[in-house]
Amino acid sequence: MTTIKALDEIYDSCVADGFLYNMKEADPERARTFLENAEQDIATLKETTPIMEKMRNYSLIWSSRYEIIRQLIDGILLMEKIKSDNHQCLFAYICMKHKEWYIDWETIETMRLLRNAVHYEGRAVSAEIWKEYKLKFDVYTQGFIRILKDKLKKSQ
Repeated sequence: MTTIKALDEIYDSCVADGFLYNMKEADPERARTFLENAEQDIATLKETTPIMEKMRNYSLIWSSRYEIIRQLIDGILLMEKIKSDNHQCLFAYICMKHKEWYIDWETIETMRLLRNAVHYEGRAVSAEIWKEYKLKFDVYTQGFIRILKDKLKKSQ
């Protein structure tokens, strides 16, 4: 897998290259849609993950769980009037601007890199890697749901 670059280096590059930009206003409607989609995906995965694990389809689980986290982060940033079409920049932003959330850069960047390897290089996720990250996906997903719900509640 690719070497993980330093968070500050990535964040500075995202800002310098214009991959993070400010919106005129927050978009609670779109953020709520991201939350609803993520919650629906979580409910579906609750039912289907045991089947995928039995079939050893860890790559599909990984990609699905990654997409949920990405949607939630997109929603959070929409509430903060920030936008990026670059997943790495989304993650760098939350890690730099919200240190109080204790998001580990290496963990979330590994999630992104492995998702990209699955999608663009045909790499498979092993049972061992999935077991190592399963709880991390759960913790981040639940944390981001709570944060997004709080931001949406405060916007009403």
